[in-house]
Amino acid sequence: MMKYRRLLCIGLTAVTTLSMIGCGKDTSVSYDPLTEEDDTIYTISVCQDADNDYYNTIALGFNDALTDLFGDSHIQVISTTADETTGTDSICTGYVNQNTQLIFANGEQSLSSASTATDTIPIVGAGVMDYPSALHLMTSNTDWNKKTGINVTGVSAEPDIEAQLSLLIEATPELTSVGLLYNPEDTDAIYQNALLEQYLDEAGIPWKEYAIPLDPQETTANHEVTDLLAVAPTKRVAASATEGPNNNVESFGENDLLNGIFSPNSAHVAAVSATWTPELSAANPGELASDASLEEIVQYACNECSSLFIPAGSELTNHLETIADIATASGTRTVGGDASLGQQTLVSLYSDPYAMGYAAGKLVYRILVNNDAPGDIKISTASAENVKLYNASRAEALGMTFPKSFSEINSFFETYEIGSTTTRISSADEDAANE
Repeated sequence: MMKYRRLLCIGLTAVTTLSMIGCGKDTSVSYDPLTEEDDTIYTISVCQDADNDYYNTIALGFNDALTDLFGDSHIQVISTTADETTGTDSICTGYVNQNTQLIFANGEQSLSSASTATDTIPIVGAGVMDYPSALHLMTSNTDWNKKTGINVTGVSAEPDIEAQLSLLIEATPELTSVGLLYNPEDTDAIYQNALLEQYLDEAGIPWKEYAIPLDPQETTANHEVTDLLAVAPTKRVAASATEGPNNNVESFGENDLLNGIFSPNSAHVAAVSATWTPELSAANPGELASDASLEEIVQYACNECSSLFIPAGSELTNHLETIADIATASGTRTVGGDASLGQQTLVSLYSDPYAMGYAAGKLVYRILVNNDAPGDIKISTASAENVKLYNASRAEALGMTFPKSFSEINSFFETYEIGSTTTRISSADEDAANE
């Protein structure tokens, strides 16, 4: 065990070093608020996927950034939220016909519709986890320079994977292996798992994926996120995710990418790390049955793993209590990728969506005032604080205590104010005007 711990520390050092490369801030960007003498009025159109706390909080941060940088007298903001009668396609087409100066796409469907509607009007996205997939870019996140090369930029909803790795380690005193739970139709979960697996490999930690099929009505096609704590899920095959043998690669025909390599028929096969050993599987008498229930799959994973990870925005959310109950009874730690999952898991991370919206508002300023080309601006992540949370009832059941670097989830949200950790820009605060 000592040797394993030493290798783990070496691996984490390497991961941390790699993650720091290229993460320096660009201090050359100017965000000087517009003056009263400037009489320019900018028309900005907002398309939002749905009316819920998550997207509404992003919109709040976005509007506050516009107010701070442009001033209310310099902007005309038109905002429309998709519903049962009005879809994102018609909203974005209408904006293009009205010759708006910029479209803010709040959510993946909004981004996809906006990029389809125009290839000239600047587009800024937020609430989107996997931009290459949403924009059908022929690239992968492993070799992508984070620039779209088209009229689109934005802020990614991708969770801090390095922080999730640290959370896994801190929550599991004897971390021998990690189980990654996901629904096969949940492409954002597949994407997140693939990213985390790279970090686990660097740290020398064995991992294994466990697919938990759900009823089609429980997939993101019929699932709305209404919880502010969640990360909005998407329903699209991730271009950057590892795909299985059932790829339906056909001719694009009339440029319908969804019938080609991004086909929903593409499948991801549950994977296992190269460092997985037979000893880890010894607790299970055999392979899982193809028709195994959720409870059977989770118990099987608990027998093999000391910690279970559930990605942010997971479609397994409605089953988290069952999953966490089984894991807790087995002495297996559960780690949730967002704070909505943390209502049931032992630990989780919280990142305020407000920061994502505020960062997107700053991109609008760069495009409309500084005349930066959207395709040359890297897709970024918001500099929001990652708050480490633990669930007191789960911790008590496992006989665990957590240091002051963690907050108890229920106590934290009783006092937390949305947007309170985001540094806003004002003419009196020049230091905050540079990223």
